[in-house]
Amino acid sequence: MRTVVEFAWESLNKAGEELCGDSVIIRSGADSFVAVLSDGLGSGVKASILSTLTAEIAAHLFDSGGSVEEVMQTLVETLPECSVRKLAYATFSVLIVKQGREASLVEFDAPPLILVRNGALVDLPVTVREVNGRSVREARFALQDHDCMVMISDGYEHAGLGGIYRLGWGWKNIALVIQRFLKTGVDAYQLTRTLSRTCLKLYDGKPGDDSTVICMRVRPAVAAAVLTGPPANRELDAFAVQRLLTAEGAKIICGGSTSQMAARVLGEELEVDWVPPWKRTNATPRPKKGSPPTARLKGLDLVTEGILTLGQTVELLSQAKTVDDLPRDDDAATRLARLLLAADDILLIIGTAINPNQVADIVRGESMRMIYIRELIKDLKQRKKLVQVERV
Repeated sequence: MRTVVEFAWESLNKAGEELCGDSVIIRSGADSFVAVLSDGLGSGVKASILSTLTAEIAAHLFDSGGSVEEVMQTLVETLPECSVRKLAYATFSVLIVKQGREASLVEFDAPPLILVRNGALVDLPVTVREVNGRSVREARFALQDHDCMVMISDGYEHAGLGGIYRLGWGWKNIALVIQRFLKTGVDAYQLTRTLSRTCLKLYDGKPGDDSTVICMRVRPAVAAAVLTGPPANRELDAFAVQRLLTAEGAKIICGGSTSQMAARVLGEELEVDWVPPWKRTNATPRPKKGSPPTARLKGLDLVTEGILTLGQTVELLSQAKTVDDLPRDDDAATRLARLLLAADDILLIIGTAINPNQVADIVRGESMRMIYIRELIKDLKQRKKLVQVERV
């Protein structure tokens, strides 16, 4: 099981500004993770452009193996000091994680990374050196499961200045708040939202500076596998079913014909829930109107109808950023969306048989199911999920 860095971030614009002067770049791959936070000098359009350039340069060079010296030299040549204030035009923090374990951190004029492990604040092995006349902090350290890392721009440190906190929220207070929130079991998304709301409240709803937070949590990857559509060759039915059953994580079937095929291959009874569970038990939440029934098949976590469920799932995902944004319904599409959003590694086993009962499918030469699947794959990849597609 691979290790992943779960992440979420949110920015608050300085009051009265349409653009944020902070920029974030995150690249998450199968075995690497890169997070960059840059804070442009000042606010508004100019700060946004400068921080964007800085983040892009730093992300590209560090991700391609560039040294700190090379990155700093490029930034110094591209973004010189402000002639009036003698300050760098943009600060940056770069975190690179390999295989979910080996972390490298480079910080220039930015608040230090906050690392919490087992509820305690970790003192990172930071070294400070001069690079091209600039003071740079560096650290290399090993990560453990459930470590939480938080990057902030200095707008967070200044929150509450002159109010609840006479000198601003401050790094130490922010770290303490993060430790307290983590004790409640929040994930990266929930922690990000909580910190952002708290920061906005400290600014009394009108941020005095651009304020950005990136929350990251190390954890084992969550897997899910979906089989949808029978194979074009009936002789591959058993192979498709076995591929699903031997896959890691949640096992899902989408499609009436597909579920009947699986029941035949497995020699098990397919039990269709024509009467929704909430009608039998008076339990909540309830499925939404127009949702097709689900079914039960031994060895499977979820069995649903095909086209309608996939279409509804695509619609739900387009409106939800995280699992918490989904409705509290218990219908097939919501349950499928919930499993997919919770997963990091998703295997799609796609049967290529054309339904002879669907005239439109024959005319197009492609099923409506495949159209929805393409939209689904696009959405999942945009969320940085590792999607593997196998056609049978």
